Amino acid sequence: MPTTTASFQTERQAKEYLVERIVAEAECEQVPLSEVERKMLYFTESGWTLPNILEVNAEFERDYDNDEYEQKIAELVRQIDKHNEITGGDDQAKWDDAIVKLGEGDHYLLVLVGLGRSSPAGQFSKWLPTGNFYGTGKVRPPGDALRLIVVALALAAFMFAAVVIEAWLKK
Repeated sequence: MPTTTASFQTERQAKEYLVERIVAEAECEQVPLSEVERKMLYFTESGWTLPNILEVNAEFERDYDNDEYEQKIAELVRQIDKHNEITGGDDQAKWDDAIVKLGEGDHYLLVLVGLGRSSPAGQFSKWLPTGNFYGTGKVRPPGDALRLIVVALALAAFMFAAVVIEAWLKK
């Protein structure tokens, strides 16, 4: 089965696609994004970015609340993931391929996408690696957390049984 990874030859193409999707989702959800907030989606200290990104970053740090911004973008990413889950197919594959391609570099956008793909704070699953699998952008399969818990309980029961049997044999 062919994959769409080849559609992103460069990190720039992948970044532009992801930014486009996030900005479109913001418009769809009527979430205001200022010009500075849009430009910050391109921020990186290495690799391709907007020509004046350091000035944009300075303005952002001076005038914006970083936590609010990250939460806003993370929520937009969650909405995109929900839409992709419903529609599936090419949209999901292209989104994931863009994230993988962008993962070849060091981009702030990957942090924002990772925040959106991880569980919101306060949920039990934040202690389990089920959302953004250790920053790789890969989402673990549904039910993986349950399998992890079942295996842990089975191992604990096996170890307990081994201790009990050993104690019984020593008698």
